[in-house]
Amino acid sequence: MAARVIHLQKRGFDIKLVNEAVSALRNGKLVVLPTETVYGIAVRADDQTAVKHLMAAKNRPEKNPFTLAFSSIKRFLPYVPQLSVMAERLARRCFPGPVTLVLNADMPESEVHHLPKKVLRFIMPEDSIGIRIPRHEFTLQVLENADFPIALTSANLSGQVDSTSGQEVMNVLGDKVDWIFDDGASVLKQASTVIQFTGNSNIFQILREGAVSSAQLKRLSQPLILFVCTGNTCRSPMAEVIARDILARKYSFPQETFESQTGISICSAGICANDFSPASEYSRRAVKAMGLDLDSHISQPVTHRLLEYADFIYVMTPAHQRQILSVVPEIAHKVFTLARFSGGIPDPFGNAPEVYEACAHQIRDELEKEFSASEFKKILFTGQI
Repeated sequence: MAARVIHLQKRGFDIKLVNEAVSALRNGKLVVLPTETVYGIAVRADDQTAVKHLMAAKNRPEKNPFTLAFSSIKRFLPYVPQLSVMAERLARRCFPGPVTLVLNADMPESEVHHLPKKVLRFIMPEDSIGIRIPRHEFTLQVLENADFPIALTSANLSGQVDSTSGQEVMNVLGDKVDWIFDDGASVLKQASTVIQFTGNSNIFQILREGAVSSAQLKRLSQPLILFVCTGNTCRSPMAEVIARDILARKYSFPQETFESQTGISICSAGICANDFSPASEYSRRAVKAMGLDLDSHISQPVTHRLLEYADFIYVMTPAHQRQILSVVPEIAHKVFTLARFSGGIPDPFGNAPEVYEACAHQIRDELEKEFSASEFKKILFTGQI
């Protein structure tokens, strides 16, 4: 029987359609969903009959595992409860997006062991599972609303060209699947990049280069320290250049080439910053007395994406920390207040030059202590120095 085709472009985003897709999956149907890469066939992963139908529809060899698809990192963590620093970093920066992470799930507490044994061999034939969070509004809503695990695989016959439109899926699998949610041509029109981690380590290899290149992955795997103050013209710019100087000296790199040689990025932003403002005159003077330079600094506002991307976020006062966590509470584990046991770093704005100098020295003293912490070195220098 021919698949039922729903044209999302004609209907627009409709929660009723999301519910229909979830209901079909719940009942063991094969449902084709759009993603930003290629179209995928979704199936209820804890239904061995549905998974068997999926194998038959694709004519897929048993040795090729299916990926598990989720709506968020929070939703997949029960399946991979032990993420390495690098795996967590790439998940945070790549999801949702055109990347599949192959992660170790061979641990007793993993939810993957709740799947039927006859299904498990198609999901985890060895000790790892593939994880995907696609960047597509409709499909993410389906994954979010489903209260059961979902397996996802490309909507094509095994070994043949991936389908990048609903019509292509119809031509190849129209009589083998139950539903096709057609949203026109995929944005990227190529498969996701597949990255496999070795056990629970920080070592990974690219199994398949797709929409994200190896050069892009290299950049995505590099750590970032973010400093945040109010206007990004005084305290956080001083902290940025002081931090770069401390780390360059500590690990014997020239300050001007520290980031290019280590891959470690350091930047600053402001909660109430205006774009393209220079550092204040007294801030420039204060760091110049330390042999540092803020002449080329331009301010930028802190963004949700920047907060998610950073590995360490240092704010100047407890009030800054509260403001950030009121918007993005899930990043509490990586937001720290400098001089937190003494009330933070006071704002020198409007004061005399010597107040700025004292502020710069306080920032240096606090950062020296922060950068000596074992947890800082463990996270920041993963795969680096």
